[in-house]
Amino acid sequence: MRVRTMSGSRLRRAICKTRLPREPFMSQGMPIHAYQSAVEHTITPAELLIRLYEGAIRSLQLLEEGIRDKNIPKRSDAVMRATAILGELAVALEGQDHLDWAPRLLSLYMFLIEEITVANIKDEPDRLQPVRAILGDLLEAWKQASKSVKVPSPLPQPREIHEPARSVGQRLSVKG
Repeated sequence: MRVRTMSGSRLRRAICKTRLPREPFMSQGMPIHAYQSAVEHTITPAELLIRLYEGAIRSLQLLEEGIRDKNIPKRSDAVMRATAILGELAVALEGQDHLDWAPRLLSLYMFLIEEITVANIKDEPDRLQPVRAILGDLLEAWKQASKSVKVPSPLPQPREIHEPARSVGQRLSVKG
């Protein structure tokens, strides 16, 4: 009997095509999904915003490397990630016109998306330096703002139990 093995790239493709269940707080099977779900449900909006900025900056670094190395897949992935993050940040600002800074920040996000796209198309990695600097400044500003304003935790508070506590000597019974 012959055992068939897969090459590394075929194995990666097979793993990537596998659909994994995404139920929150699974007790068995996929502990990483339970962890990711717990993180998603416990992160504050400020922490989420900071992580998005950090992800965008990381994607810009990868894009710059991809342009310099002429690595098309790396560039493509980095552009998609960076523009997707900035696009989501822009969408979050829609309808926030009552905030005087929201329209200006939205315009800045659109400008950054345009600069990223142009830098990728024209093979100009130096064009990404100001974009990274702007995102770095915004990241630091949001970090400072999150330290000065305390946002309540999104975790649900424990419920109070209204039953009297049983004494140590009392036995529990199914009958009551």
